[in-house]
Amino acid sequence: MDKIKSNEDAFTLLELIIALSIGTVLILLVSFSLRMGLFQIEKGSRWFENSHRENNALHFFCQQATSMRYEEINESVIFDGDPERVVFVTPISLGKSYGLGLMMVSYYLVESDQGVKLNYKEKRFIPDNNLSSFKDQSDLIFDDSEEIEIVSGYEKISFQFLGTVEGSENEKDVSGIDWNDIWLENKLPKAIKIVLSKNGQSKELIAPVMVMY
Repeated sequence: MDKIKSNEDAFTLLELIIALSIGTVLILLVSFSLRMGLFQIEKGSRWFENSHRENNALHFFCQQATSMRYEEINESVIFDGDPERVVFVTPISLGKSYGLGLMMVSYYLVESDQGVKLNYKEKRFIPDNNLSSFKDQSDLIFDDSEEIEIVSGYEKISFQFLGTVEGSENEKDVSGIDWNDIWLENKLPKAIKIVLSKNGQSKELIAPVMVMY
């Protein structure tokens, strides 16, 4: 009986590994198809198509966030997030054909006469141990990167991050998990939420983080 139970457990674990592997491949394939089919590229990164541009752009953000990679620099996890900005590593690029190479991406808010807009920059991720602190120097990393407008014309845009509530020690306890305006943990969040408000109405997009190593 014990031998049969052990075999069943092993088979279940094998199924889980296969499912995760297939899921990762599907995410990359869908994202690649989305980028090639819905976006036009010029000089590295061209504007999104005018038709359904905003939905395509926000969906691309969700694809990148969902496929986020766990990477470190000097034991600091490459993730930075507050209400106005989020930085992380992903294998998905907007305008470059890097195969399975990694990209460090930054989404950040800019205020203009037309309202708040969400901009984007990306850079090929190459681990560099000479960086003394990722969070202190992350702005400099994107100095020579092209700035791309994702959406604009909103009254307010903000990010939130799902994780353990301060003072909670048990991550499996649902009551100890909530949305945070600023991410202070040295690990990746469980999800990212972006809230967009205009004309008295708000919409939310939630991207679950399927951490890949």
